[in-house]
Amino acid sequence: MVTDITELSFDEIAEGAEVSRDYVISPSVYDGFLAAFGDRSPIHVDDDYARARGFDEKVMHGAILNGFVSELIGVQFPGRRALLLSVDLRYANPSYLGDELRIEATVAQKIESQHVIVLKLRIQNLTQNSLAASGRAQVRVAEE
Repeated sequence: MVTDITELSFDEIAEGAEVSRDYVISPSVYDGFLAAFGDRSPIHVDDDYARARGFDEKVMHGAILNGFVSELIGVQFPGRRALLLSVDLRYANPSYLGDELRIEATVAQKIESQHVIVLKLRIQNLTQNSLAASGRAQVRVAEE
């Protein structure tokens, strides 16, 4: 069993609380995504194809960013008690293999009756100094 997972209760989470974490789209992340989901669309696997469409190289799958959001919520904040209900990301700029990303999450709302928090999300591409994506997530926080 993994023991280094945060475990915040609903009452311990304050509206306006912020958390951030850095991630890298490493070759192992990319290869693992391809192995798990098989999305080999040319825009994601062929540098020449992507360049012909105006990109610097093959574009990383947006779902990789969703995976990083899932890790942030399920392991870091709020952690063990979290149940991710929804994620809505708007992709602003492409990310590439090797890019370092920073996910910033802010508690925008707490819904007491359902023990749900709404997180405002920003994903900064630190390598490119640009916004990769923004959006929100709804997370239920279990009592125990």
